[in-house]
Amino acid sequence: MNVALLAVDSKYPNLALMKISAYHKSVGDSVEWYNPFDKYDRLYMSKVFTFTPDYDYYINNVGGEIIQGGTGSNRMAAVATRT
Repeated sequence: MNVALLAVDSKYPNLALMKISAYHKSVGDSVEWYNPFDKYDRLYMSKVFTFTPDYDYYINNVGGEIIQGGTGSNRMAAVATRT
């Protein structure tokens, strides 16, 4: 499985993304930072701060799940835009 990680509000990894990375590497998955030109099976997006802007670019290279979370993530807004 190809897994991508995206820190929405920083260029540096946060602890949650590093733990997700460690888990997927332990089960043999390929893990890398999100690149809009590569194909992935799963994307993890993490946002720590509420005052930073969301990732507003179109994501069309993920064949499976896009999992968004973190203390700065507004999940209700994301659900409302998908319906």
